[in-house]
Amino acid sequence: CAGQSVSHYSKLFKYRTSQSPMACFLQLKIRKACELLDQTDQSVKAIAEGLGYDDPYYFSRLFKKIQGCSPTHYRDSIKG
Repeated sequence: CAGQSVSHYSKLFKYRTSQSPMACFLQLKIRKACELLDQTDQSVKAIAEGLGYDDPYYFSRLFKKIQGCSPTHYRDSIKG
């Protein structure tokens, strides 16, 4: 395994999971955001910052792209 390029491992990861490492990492972050939206009263801004996003608006756009709704709408739909 030593001496293999990052590109090699990235292709292997994609072959085995059907998604790139970055896409997988993003999915994990959004999954964690969903957990926090469901289980805490943290603001969307605080959740975004906690997940490493400096710009909460960028985070909200990514969240909406993946989940199909904004973080606020997601929280409202979960809380009923």
